[in-house]
Amino acid sequence: MDPVSHIVIGRAAVAAIDRNDRSRLGPGAGAAAILGALAPDIDAVLMPAGWDIYLRYHQVGTHSIVGACVLGCVAGILVRMLVRGSYLSRLAAAAFIAAMTHLLLDLLCGATLELAWPFQHARVGVPLVAMAEPWLVAVLAGGGLWMWAGRRQLRRPAITVLVAAGVFLAAKATLYASAVRAIAGDSRIAPAALRVLEARWGSWPEWNVFVKDPDALRVWRVRATSGTVAALRDQPIEAASPLVNASRSLDTVRNFLSVHDFGFALEFPKEPGRREVLWSDVRYCREDRPASARADCALWFGGEFEQGGRALRQETYVGDWIQQRPPPR
Repeated sequence: MDPVSHIVIGRAAVAAIDRNDRSRLGPGAGAAAILGALAPDIDAVLMPAGWDIYLRYHQVGTHSIVGACVLGCVAGILVRMLVRGSYLSRLAAAAFIAAMTHLLLDLLCGATLELAWPFQHARVGVPLVAMAEPWLVAVLAGGGLWMWAGRRQLRRPAITVLVAAGVFLAAKATLYASAVRAIAGDSRIAPAALRVLEARWGSWPEWNVFVKDPDALRVWRVRATSGTVAALRDQPIEAASPLVNASRSLDTVRNFLSVHDFGFALEFPKEPGRREVLWSDVRYCREDRPASARADCALWFGGEFEQGGRALRQETYVGDWIQQRPPPR
């Protein structure tokens, strides 16, 4: 979710448990809440090293309950150093609560996180809304402005913001349950198939459904209000070529495959005697274009090879931007 939404929810959650007449959390609690709400995304520092590295570790570490505890303590220490008369334990508690709201909001926006890391590696996700969902952003942005205007009496607007967001998410949860039932009742989708739902951006009743069958990766769209399920596109799963198999030794591909369940690989010709092998996930690709065009997927991970199969470089495409690094030794 966007930083502003994280700040509003985190600050509102901390303000809701505080009192206007005599603060339970003491001076600096607001600053600790804001810092804690943003802290899980500190893993963005991994992006320059490689988007494949960032995506691999984005589900764990700072986006886990243990990570939230650590970040809460760090944020508390930082604020305690700057705010006189503050209490470290209360600041850490405020930052931890806000960090947990960050994880909760990410889960509800379709992210899959390993909350119990490093003790368990089960992924959890409840895709009620899309990332940067405009309806939810509008609710939170309006609530944030109200909280700012009424910051001297913050508890009432904070509680109102949380209630408004909760009502919106409850409505989406009802629609989500209907979408799940519609998918379960569609005979075209095998019950045993690996599948995941993602809320369609800007739409109340629609979810995209990604299904992994033995022969293809399929994209469907379900409309919760009518129970209709429509096919959007198929990405065939083809037998791996020698170069595709060789690409599995690249760090870019290994990192990609460790956290993506709907991946596929394509080969592209480069200059004479060289070929490019790139992997993407159907969830990164537009559903209204042919599946074979590289430009239709926002992210690609792989590398460039000589004709004999020797890796020349590793590559990550983020839109039109490319990251390159040497092949593993």
